[in-house]
Amino acid sequence: MSLTVENARRLGAIAGLVFVVLAVVSLFVAGTPPPADELGKITTYLADSRSGILASDFLLGLGFAFFLLFASALRSHLGAGGPTDARPGAAVLAGAATAAALIMAGAAVLNGAVFEAGVERDPNLSYALYFIANDLYTMVGFALAVFFAGAAAGIAMSGALPSPLAPIAAALAALNAISGVALFVKSGFFAIGGAYGYIVPILSLLWILVASVLMLRGERSTPGGTRPATEHQGQGG
Repeated sequence: MSLTVENARRLGAIAGLVFVVLAVVSLFVAGTPPPADELGKITTYLADSRSGILASDFLLGLGFAFFLLFASALRSHLGAGGPTDARPGAAVLAGAATAAALIMAGAAVLNGAVFEAGVERDPNLSYALYFIANDLYTMVGFALAVFFAGAAAGIAMSGALPSPLAPIAAALAALNAISGVALFVKSGFFAIGGAYGYIVPILSLLWILVASVLMLRGERSTPGGTRPATEHQGQGG
């Protein structure tokens, strides 16, 4: 049983690394989306970036499938890290599942907007699909806030990963929640296509990358530093 648990943790960590690679590629392959107040550029973007958007949607869907595997392994790892009755790992899995559902829904909507060439012929439909897709993407920030808040609590309570990851995860929870500002901001730093929409995802991916590497190595927090997780046995949460 112990070997099976360790293998599951390592496979989950590998899934996290795969997710990071796919997410980084998908983030840039579709180009920079125009802000909401530049309607004239939306149809041009959808037409000119059609191939990149289709590729990005596929990579997003595939990537978040791996993200769910990573989140499942992280939930188990956090639950096995300590003896308390609390189950912060449940928030990790709930946030991850909601984020994946929203991402896949947004990708499907955007994919439908560009699936047939000549999208610029119906600008009103293009605008509607573009805004719906981006609103779904924006809502992902709230789900990821739950994911990172759960991870922060789980690490702090269990010591299943090095302790510095906990406050960083808490900060990322706040930053992801703030990304919801894009729901009502039409231009600027926080809007669709703004810098905030790239900075926070990249920081979030860096956290997942570090967590995946540490899970793969089996390191956890201890008063004296870190030690392999294989030295600790506990029940999943």
